[in-house]
Amino acid sequence: MFHPRLPRRALLLGAGAALATPHIARAQTTNLKVSLSAPYDGSTAPFFLGVQRGFYEEVGLRCQFDTSGGAVESIGRVGSGAYDFAVGDINVLMDFIASNPAKAPSAVYMLYYRSPLSAITFAKSGITKPADLAGKTLGAAVTDGAYRLFPAFCKQTGLDPNSVKWKFVDLRLREALLLRGDVDAILGFDSTSAFNLVKGGAKPADVKFVYYSDAGMPLYSNCLIAAKKIVDGNPDVAKRFLAASGRAWQAAMADPAEAILALQKQESLIDVALENERLKWVIKNQLISDESRANGMGGVDTARLANSIAIVKDGFALPVAPPANLVFNASFLPSADIRKIPV
Repeated sequence: MFHPRLPRRALLLGAGAALATPHIARAQTTNLKVSLSAPYDGSTAPFFLGVQRGFYEEVGLRCQFDTSGGAVESIGRVGSGAYDFAVGDINVLMDFIASNPAKAPSAVYMLYYRSPLSAITFAKSGITKPADLAGKTLGAAVTDGAYRLFPAFCKQTGLDPNSVKWKFVDLRLREALLLRGDVDAILGFDSTSAFNLVKGGAKPADVKFVYYSDAGMPLYSNCLIAAKKIVDGNPDVAKRFLAASGRAWQAAMADPAEAILALQKQESLIDVALENERLKWVIKNQLISDESRANGMGGVDTARLANSIAIVKDGFALPVAPPANLVFNASFLPSADIRKIPV
């Protein structure tokens, strides 16, 4: 049922062509660099389906999708301007904006309406609530959003962060720590770690989660992020990229199996059946919510975003809260028909 992310950096290219957008007759092909927030797996498959179906080509874009070591690295890439767009956790983005206002990239399209951030463990550990983490050893990747947001989790739950011991590893090695018994729990996305653990021999029923979202942190999560140079200097490219990406995610939600086959062309070593299950997990647990069903994909609720900003400011001990209009810019969102949940 579960499967790991199998990384391999590569280029993903699509040829330029005439725009499908009715009010634009034609555009010169634009090359874009896009940083994913993790290695290639089912959660990134929609982008490759978009390339396969020609959605990016139709709007004159040639996209290079690169893997990364997590949200911190991915957001750093787009924050530096080395990448045009990124996938990353909006809460980690808030921290970046507070520390680097002059470089400030902005979230421009919401994907995950329920945060998958969690402490992942086995039933035998006896960890069922935040307080149970006290005195335990946790495994984490310092570049991952779950680790960066752990102080906020502690603040919300009353857990003493000094009561936790740490073992730090690369993003792709966390699950091995738990499988070997070197740690009591690991921090990460549910869909990432659960599939990786079962791939390593764990039984699905033995994998348990302590969700940040169940501990007073009803946060948004992964989103599409645009570099400042795009937001300020090339809004047309932003609109075209979001329209193509919106269509890609919509198509993947309607046909996850086709999306995984498109991913397989990019990363031939994947287990097709298990990555299909991963994508369906993400669709069911992160993308589809009462909010996204009512309003469509891409946008955010302003009150919920304001609450998230307050939680992150407090948890990260930021000197000032990042402005909401800088954290999320809704001016590039595609039309409602592209954003509608198809399932």
